[in-house]
Amino acid sequence: MQKRALIPEWIKSYFKFILANWLVFTAFRVIFLFVFRAALLPAHYHELWETFYIGAKFDMRVACALAIPLGLFLSVGLFWRALSKIRKLMAVFYGVLEAAVLLVYFADFAHYAYIAMRINYSIFKYSENALISLQMAWQTYPLLWAVFGLIVWGVLWGVFVNRLQRKAFKIRDAYYWKGRTAWLVFGVLATGALMFGQISQYPLRWSNAYHSTNNFICNLTLNPALNIYDTARFVKADSFDKEKTAAYYDTVSKYLGVQHPDPEMLTFERVVSAKKGAEKQYNVVLIFMESLAWNKLSHNNPDIDPTPFVKELSDRSILFTQFFSPTSATARAVFATVTGIPDVTSFKTSSRNPLVVDQHLIINALTDYEKYYFIGGSASWGNIRGILEHNLTGVNMYEEGAFKNEHRNDVWGISDLDLFREANRVLTEEQQTLKKPFLAFIQTSGYHRPYTIPKDNAGFKSIDIGAELAHKRSFVSVDEYNSLRFSDHALREFFKLAEKQDWYENTLFFIFGDHGLSAPQSENMPRGYVEWNLINHQIPLIIAGGPIKEARVVDTVASQVDILPIMMGMLGRSYMTRSVGRDILAPVKPEEGALIYAWAVSPFVLGFVQGDYYYHSQGGKEGLYKYKANNYNEDMSQKEPERFEHMKKLAQGLYETARYQFYHNQKKTESDN
Repeated sequence: MQKRALIPEWIKSYFKFILANWLVFTAFRVIFLFVFRAALLPAHYHELWETFYIGAKFDMRVACALAIPLGLFLSVGLFWRALSKIRKLMAVFYGVLEAAVLLVYFADFAHYAYIAMRINYSIFKYSENALISLQMAWQTYPLLWAVFGLIVWGVLWGVFVNRLQRKAFKIRDAYYWKGRTAWLVFGVLATGALMFGQISQYPLRWSNAYHSTNNFICNLTLNPALNIYDTARFVKADSFDKEKTAAYYDTVSKYLGVQHPDPEMLTFERVVSAKKGAEKQYNVVLIFMESLAWNKLSHNNPDIDPTPFVKELSDRSILFTQFFSPTSATARAVFATVTGIPDVTSFKTSSRNPLVVDQHLIINALTDYEKYYFIGGSASWGNIRGILEHNLTGVNMYEEGAFKNEHRNDVWGISDLDLFREANRVLTEEQQTLKKPFLAFIQTSGYHRPYTIPKDNAGFKSIDIGAELAHKRSFVSVDEYNSLRFSDHALREFFKLAEKQDWYENTLFFIFGDHGLSAPQSENMPRGYVEWNLINHQIPLIIAGGPIKEARVVDTVASQVDILPIMMGMLGRSYMTRSVGRDILAPVKPEEGALIYAWAVSPFVLGFVQGDYYYHSQGGKEGLYKYKANNYNEDMSQKEPERFEHMKKLAQGLYETARYQFYHNQKKTESDN
């Protein structure tokens, strides 16, 4: 009687195939480094270990994906031995498949050598002029040798797979189902775990490759096959229109204050110079408050008082009352705030698009600052990791797994209160040793379904105002109302802690919502806000802290894209920018305005707010409205044609410019990093 093997041969064959592919992909990564090593700067040598670690996990994902058909075939053999007769067809299949994978690597090396960019889905655009592309390739690359190599490679893999199958099916014990269920479950779970790639709430994502500000390091981390897959949806769904951008260039360049306009080159670059001696060494804390919508604040709900601390803080600070988020999603808000470009992508969010991950950030001009980003959950959410770690030089990322106080509250990670406590602890401890100014982002998320109030809540008490009153005042439920109250409470606790620290008096705090929230009833707001859904976009901006000596209200219309330029102006720092953001507090005030892009409806809404006027366009229907007036739905375009045409051009122009800038705001040199 044949002795049963401890591990079935089919399982061994399956994982041998995975291991063989993984080793091959690792070898290709080493070859890539050797061939293009001149692009690796000595300052980034220390990042190679992380590059190969993350890259190995990407390679393992591809190796597992390639193995799935083989694994299914081998497992089916447990039931029907007759299927082993078609193993030669499987060998041919894998010979062709592995040759195709090698072709991807050939194309990837050629693509990178040509334009210093890893291959992505846009490579298929060459099929539009297939004959010309083929002639170019024939005249540029040794195609005959490449074809010969592909054939040899395919044959070798076919022989290898055939041998694996023969060994797997040779031992009769492999076909018995009894007692082998556990191995089948193990194979499925192990494959899933390897493809997931990390111990985290979120799987390994392309943004993990962008752990460095150096482009070569990030390119070395990528797997070309995965990069094609990750970019496919975005290449198909979104791009820019150069002709439309050019059509509005004069209007937009004037609006942005471009110093040397060039309609041929479509340059939006401008240098903002600070006055001599105006430089300040203020610390800066920028706080994204989840869904801190203008219509929900105590300013507009004094009797139910949902945000008493925000109201108290704004009364002694600089309050912007006409401030807007271009769109209504958190990841879009992060992109717009950090890059200064409204996230007007039509598909998902720009932070999820690998093709636009490389962006020039004006805050990198603060070379003498220590930079931090605090988020209660994972930076893999929305793939914001790529935008932050790749572009924000030297950022210290604090996320789940990096906090001393790791009491998970719900799906969004630790509570806002714990997040603020951790941010205060880190900043205080770091200041005691570094003795340098800092810039910190704090991104809250607690005011969000499921509206969890933590047990450790610093004395917070819920209030029942009744469902009917809550609905009338912009809330979907009493739970939502109390969740906002707790968010406000957590912010108060943060300021209590911060005010005790030595760094407080020299720190500017920018507190703003990531987006508004739609609330059809909202009896506490002028009806025009509701009907035109501007409550989905209007948010507060509060600038507080020790350096603010006099409270004031700013009624100028502005947007999230303006936050960092305003900050740079208050710090008295010079910088270069190509973005849409402007310093609306500058001595020479730019033209006010805020772009509105409602992406969640079809067709999408494009709008522009200026003063009390709102330009609105959807599905070919457009108009000009005074959104605060009683006659908010009266189209004023015929009565004020010049204003209508100007605001229309700005709305359309800024939309097209933003789409163009996604792909034309890259870091120019290593010094830009």
